Amino acid sequence: MRSSWTPTTRIVIIAVLLIIVGLFINAIRPLIAPMTVAALTAYTLYPLAARLEKYPRITYKWAVALVYFPFIGILIATPSTLIPILVGEIRTLTNEVLLILDQLQAQLAQPVSVLGLTISQEQLADFLNSASETFTPAAEDAIQVLEATSTSLLWLIVILVTIYFLLADWQGLRDWFIGLFTEGEQKDLTRLIEQIDATWRGYLRGTLALMFIMGIFFIIVGLAIGLPGAVALGLLTGLLSIIPELGPTIAGVLSAFVAFFEGSSYLPLSNFWFAILVTGIYIVVMQAKALWLRPLVMGRFMHMNTGLVFIAIIGAALIWGVLAALIILPVVASVGQIGHYIRAKLLDEDPWASMDKKPETKNSQPAT
Repeated sequence: MRSSWTPTTRIVIIAVLLIIVGLFINAIRPLIAPMTVAALTAYTLYPLAARLEKYPRITYKWAVALVYFPFIGILIATPSTLIPILVGEIRTLTNEVLLILDQLQAQLAQPVSVLGLTISQEQLADFLNSASETFTPAAEDAIQVLEATSTSLLWLIVILVTIYFLLADWQGLRDWFIGLFTEGEQKDLTRLIEQIDATWRGYLRGTLALMFIMGIFFIIVGLAIGLPGAVALGLLTGLLSIIPELGPTIAGVLSAFVAFFEGSSYLPLSNFWFAILVTGIYIVVMQAKALWLRPLVMGRFMHMNTGLVFIAIIGAALIWGVLAALIILPVVASVGQIGHYIRAKLLDEDPWASMDKKPETKNSQPAT
């Protein structure tokens, strides 16, 4: 005779398993962020590999290779090109500022009068020396941070390898997870996963739409005000828009640097005031994007309330950081779908009743 667990035993076993899972997650906490990035990237690339597999004589293994290796080539080539340029620009800026300070210190031989206050040469020299001593370590620290970032390849390698294995066995992992449940639950679970998948696809489409809008807008604005490299900077702004708040800020800083060093192609503004103009445009547009455009676009693509979208993104960014803000919307939507499914099962209701109802049309006639 087959023995079965009592309800008390089941509760104890579940509680112990939950504790073990919690301790395990706490132990691997440093891996959560890299693994999340790897999973999101593999999830994004999977449809491309699945589509290539449909072509004759292309197996899924070759489809993964055709998608994965060009992706990592672009991923590695982009920062390896941009970071040395950025480090060189910072060094150039450091040298120029220090040169200006030295020239001012050497040329100002007379006391300076500002708003009725006379500043002697000695006082001005002390101020300039203090500014030079303050600026130099800060600039050197910034350069060291960038150089350290460019040489830190360990996590990048871990993420890239994880992306490959997840991409190569994405369908297998999905089938394995569904197979953990009883045959009676597998049909509902498959439908739930498809519903969650549609939510994440909507999020990706909304993100791509935002990137396209921001890229095109800043290309047009850059060309209109004569910003050198407007097309490249606009494309970079669109690409970095995937990262809430931080990405556009980086693009804005780079554009301000270009405006300060190169100036406008035809606007009658000094380089300083042109950089102020570019910075102001980025600040205004990014605020409009955060407060209005992103909630509107994501709300439509994911069928979510725009106010909830705004609160979720800002709250996640403030509490958990940039990565959480990046994925909070599909996570919230997915949790809501799972919660609806669990509630329906607990109440012994059909989880898909509202979805299976066909909307009535005005021209529909009752059956006779």
